[in-house]
Amino acid sequence: MAPARGAGVIAAFVAVMALSLLIALWARRGAGQGPRAFFVAGGQLGAILFFFLSVGETYSIATMLGFPGGVYAGGEGFVVWFFGYILLAAPVLAVLGPWIWRAGNLYGAVTIPDFFAAHFNSRLLERVIALGAIALLVPIGTMQFAGIRLVLGALAPGLPMPLLLAGAGLVVMAYVALAGLRAAAFVAVLKDALMLGAILLVGALALLHWPIATTPVATATMAAQVPVTLPFALSTIAVQALGFAMIPQNWAFLFAARGPQAIVRAQAAAPLYMVMFPLLMAVAVFARRMGLPVDKPDFVFLAAAQHLLPGWALGVVMAAVVLAGMVILSSVCLAIAPLLTRNVLPGLDGRAQQRWAQGVTALFIALSAAGAMAQVPLLAMLNTVFYFGIVQTLPGFLAALWTGRVRAGGVLAGMAVAALAIIGVRLAGISAGGINPGLIGLILNSVVLTLVTLMFPRRDGHSVMAMLR
Repeated sequence: MAPARGAGVIAAFVAVMALSLLIALWARRGAGQGPRAFFVAGGQLGAILFFFLSVGETYSIATMLGFPGGVYAGGEGFVVWFFGYILLAAPVLAVLGPWIWRAGNLYGAVTIPDFFAAHFNSRLLERVIALGAIALLVPIGTMQFAGIRLVLGALAPGLPMPLLLAGAGLVVMAYVALAGLRAAAFVAVLKDALMLGAILLVGALALLHWPIATTPVATATMAAQVPVTLPFALSTIAVQALGFAMIPQNWAFLFAARGPQAIVRAQAAAPLYMVMFPLLMAVAVFARRMGLPVDKPDFVFLAAAQHLLPGWALGVVMAAVVLAGMVILSSVCLAIAPLLTRNVLPGLDGRAQQRWAQGVTALFIALSAAGAMAQVPLLAMLNTVFYFGIVQTLPGFLAALWTGRVRAGGVLAGMAVAALAIIGVRLAGISAGGINPGLIGLILNSVVLTLVTLMFPRRDGHSVMAMLR
């Protein structure tokens, strides 16, 4: 993609960023005080704001850049996996989401470890889950900054990239500092409106200017990027759809809802967002048929937008892509901060938690930006195992819902066996018939949890369902 030059492009981009900051400032109105108000909006988000926050944030910078890039590169297996995972995640969250909200409300939880600590009466379990979640969330920030880097590099190629990423990081910190999760929710409305508008506009123009003849594309950019076998695709769909309900920031979104019905209504409408994917596929095929110059597959959407749109409109599209990354970054910051300040560092009062949260946010942003600059291989590997690890809290949560006989030791044993199995399968290069290692770990986790519970049942426990009756 050629650099996006022109005063109109930059002016439109800066205007959208300024508008997002004004919206975050507006979000302070009506914001409550204390950690629960800061981290989960006091559980008072209305149906519309909750919809944009919980459903809209499913679609990040990877949606606008990575999805059409995968199609452009010939990754049909990637398309099957992505559609299946998103479709299945909505009904899974519609079923589990209300129970997560009820469980969190029962114990006054702000984070996943809050619930596990209160229900199983175990500080060790709380800290293990918190530290594991923090380690798994760091690559998500790096992935967002990697996409932001692509856009800012095309927008202002003459400026140093560390300076550009620092500016993006400061905007994210402003969202967090101004109103916590309320700011993320309000800015998410702008992000989703711009993102959907950009995809609809570029997709429609691509269809209107569809080429009859095909221009050859270099084979280097046409190599399949995501070779996926059917067993791996199906097992990955299951792991990620189930794991989606256990992502720390998704629990924060659920706790921010006013009630279970708001969660069900939001998930019922969630598939409407999938209207963007056929258009993104059309944009990718359009760019390929037109032979547009694309250095990397991830540039394909921006390259098509640059080819089809006037300068100011291109600036708005680029801002939409960057906002998609920055809103996700702010929500991940607000998920990591309480994991550290509430669950890893005990004894902090409400004000101290919010002060520490600012420092944690700054550190997370700095590490994520540095990872995007360095393109650290370890972070890329961690991103691939994000769902492998994050889904492993699901058996413990389901057990807490249904029975009071489970001990914290059983949950820890199940997660430990799952982690060892996943690491062993990956390091040994075992194909396991193409089955996703995360699903293997999840099955072993459930078996071990069941066996430990049968051998050493808890005598004084109660299930969440029983306590809610």
